[in-house]
Amino acid sequence: MHIVVCMKQVPRDNSVKINADLTINADGIEQIMNLFDEYAVEEALQWNEKLGGKVTVLSIGPDDWKEQVRRALAMGATDSLLLSDPAFAALDVLGAARVAAAAIKKLGDVDLVLCGRNSTDDESAAFAPALARLLGWPQLTYVGKIPALEAGKIVAERHLEEVIETVEASLPAVASVIKGINEPRYPSLLRIRKVAKVEIPAWSAADLGLTSADLAPVLNLAGRVPPPPRPKGEMIDGASAAEKAARLVDKLMEAQVI
Repeated sequence: MHIVVCMKQVPRDNSVKINADLTINADGIEQIMNLFDEYAVEEALQWNEKLGGKVTVLSIGPDDWKEQVRRALAMGATDSLLLSDPAFAALDVLGAARVAAAAIKKLGDVDLVLCGRNSTDDESAAFAPALARLLGWPQLTYVGKIPALEAGKIVAERHLEEVIETVEASLPAVASVIKGINEPRYPSLLRIRKVAKVEIPAWSAADLGLTSADLAPVLNLAGRVPPPPRPKGEMIDGASAAEKAARLVDKLMEAQVI
């Protein structure tokens, strides 16, 4: 069984700034493994211990993201892959899914892809469904338990707001997991030291056969700025409701609203 875990790095500090084009400004803030992706890694490791095979951690980002990839290796992942290219710097969710889908197709022998429910920075929860659509595989979202995983089939519990539903899908498939599906392990100091100098393979856009057109954002927010803050309101005083209403009408006429 070959399980791929898509891992994103996010800012440790939630008080990040928003740029004028509505992108996230995380300059100077430490990057860590996305919280929900830790649960995805742990779930992959537990099934790998039961079934054998391999667990590949896949991440998109620059070379300095290799530290968190090594953290997943220290937890027990057997393989890793960094998708790194300057062209990947401004990917939107769909673009990131295109890059990951191209890498998964190139790997070729993947049975299951696990992702976190959402990332803790943009919180769109759109990556896993987009990835499943691009791969043409079944998708299972909000997975809180996987009772069965075997050749050709996965059984999962989807933990929704008011109900838990049990679903079955054929493999290969994409599943996004929630917090509480397991308890992520802490890597031992010995394993951290062991993987400290492990070489992380890296693939570029050219390696994946992707062009600039494939990576263009669906919605271009360049030049768009947040609206100015609303002016403070004015309280209308008066001895009675009728007097307040009359003064309000006068104000609106002065402002040429009516």
